[in-house]
Amino acid sequence: MAFYLQDVPGGVWANEVTVRSTLAATTYEPGVYVDRVSPTPLLMVVATHDTVTLTDTALAAYERAREPKRLVLVPGGHFDPYLAGFDAACGAARTWFADHLAPRKD
Repeated sequence: MAFYLQDVPGGVWANEVTVRSTLAATTYEPGVYVDRVSPTPLLMVVATHDTVTLTDTALAAYERAREPKRLVLVPGGHFDPYLAGFDAACGAARTWFADHLAPRKD
């Protein structure tokens, strides 16, 4: 909550959403489709104590996902993969993208 309420310079970011966006967010459930993503590589970076995108819900979605997949757990809450756990999350993403997006050497 503190992240959203912090002071930022004018014109950088407005802390507001439309009513339609709020309604749409209540119906957003990407975990429903996770088993349909395969064979697209899936990397999930999950915070171990996330109360925004609940950790147990994310882990359940990961279990339903098909290969190729990788799970990276970052200690902390929702924003910790971007803050205290940034190096772990970024390193995992960089490795994953290099492995799965690099041009093939056929």
